[in-house]
Amino acid sequence: MMLPHTAINLRERKRNKLKDFLVMAGPLGISQLMIFSQNEETGSTQLRFAVMPKGPTINFRIQEYSLCKDVARNQKLPKSVSKSGPEFLNPPLLVLSGFRNPKDADQHEKLVVTMFQNMFPPISPQNTKVGTIKRVLLLHRDNKTGLIELRHYVIDTKLVDVSKNVKKLVKVHQKTNKKLPDLSRVDDVADIILDPYAQAGFTSDSEVEDDAVVEVKEEVAVKAKGAAEESGKRKKAVKLTEIGPRLKLELVKIEEGVCSGKVLYHSRIQKSVKEMNKLDQVHAVRRKEKEKRRREQEENIKRKKQKKVKIDGEESDDSEELDVSDDYSDFE
Repeated sequence: MMLPHTAINLRERKRNKLKDFLVMAGPLGISQLMIFSQNEETGSTQLRFAVMPKGPTINFRIQEYSLCKDVARNQKLPKSVSKSGPEFLNPPLLVLSGFRNPKDADQHEKLVVTMFQNMFPPISPQNTKVGTIKRVLLLHRDNKTGLIELRHYVIDTKLVDVSKNVKKLVKVHQKTNKKLPDLSRVDDVADIILDPYAQAGFTSDSEVEDDAVVEVKEEVAVKAKGAAEESGKRKKAVKLTEIGPRLKLELVKIEEGVCSGKVLYHSRIQKSVKEMNKLDQVHAVRRKEKEKRRREQEENIKRKKQKKVKIDGEESDDSEELDVSDDYSDFE
């Protein structure tokens, strides 16, 4: 779903912990982490979005979910896609629905919207080519329940400014497994091509809706004096086919750091101003202690380096006697 901007070649092991991924996030150029976890007692599943390297972290509880194979199983004509296909060469188009205006929204809702927007590169209407957008990631917020539904679609386009019968003749020519139409009932092939109600196997009950037809600017070959090619507009029908996964998310809390730190928002716990001030004091003391430990570690590392340089500068005979008598005596 996040392709191509994802560390797909990263291989994790069972003994890896969150700290290991935080350390490797910098060298791999990772800006966000999506962390799934499950409570062994209740069985509930959580999804956390963490911004590297200092946070914040948004915690969601997964109310419902469907895998890609579940979505395809319930479709009559499922879309077959692969990770190496053209649909995943560019990031999906992010569509936000149901979210309030940033001027009227609460602070936590603004933070959630900003989080999702920063996960995808911005689109420039002047420079972005329409043909590169192959997928849509839809995030819909229910105003009554506050739940966020995630849907993932692939975009299919078909020309509509060409006769349907002509398009089907072209498909018969391109795909040899399709049968040719029965022409025994007509006197001329023009009757099939021009008559939209022809009974030669070309018509279909499914018609394209008017609101699904858009004009797309593309480079097409046009015969004109003094120019071999020029840009033109073609009418295309847009169809969205869901490929999964599906998620229904409930916002639980927002933390200041990466999976730790001060709780900026909690959907189920409300604290008074006095309690918030007390928590601020506790977190301030923790930050001072953490900075103190970091300074001590840096001083210890510096002292060890100086000691190592001093030992390397001494005579080799003394250093060998020290190694034999002290370091290796316990292994004899």
